[in-house]
Amino acid sequence: MKGIGIFLGTVGASTFALSMAFANPGLLPAHPGYPAAGKSPVTGQATANDPGQTNAGGEKSLLSSQEFGSKAAMNDVSDPNRGRIQKSAGAGRLPEVEGPLNKTNPNPAGAKSTVIK
Repeated sequence: MKGIGIFLGTVGASTFALSMAFANPGLLPAHPGYPAAGKSPVTGQATANDPGQTNAGGEKSLLSSQEFGSKAAMNDVSDPNRGRIQKSAGAGRLPEVEGPLNKTNPNPAGAKSTVIK
């Protein structure tokens, strides 16, 4: 049993390592992002994985940053009970509402006592 676990763990770790090693960078989304034109002062080698990219700046980056989270930030959830409120009684108090009050069962589980012995 122990040998099977070690074998499956080794196969799983190897599969994960190979999938990371052979990942296709062409499948990654293009981004107008990082300043990639920099070169190492010691070796002269490019300091980024995509040396053709330019730094994100100007009008295009401002517009794309504005559009990024706008749909997720909108709160379009509506509660039909909000329309029933006629007068707010202040913080910590129930408002006056149109129609019957919402009824709740104070003891839904049917407990005989709430005292812990």
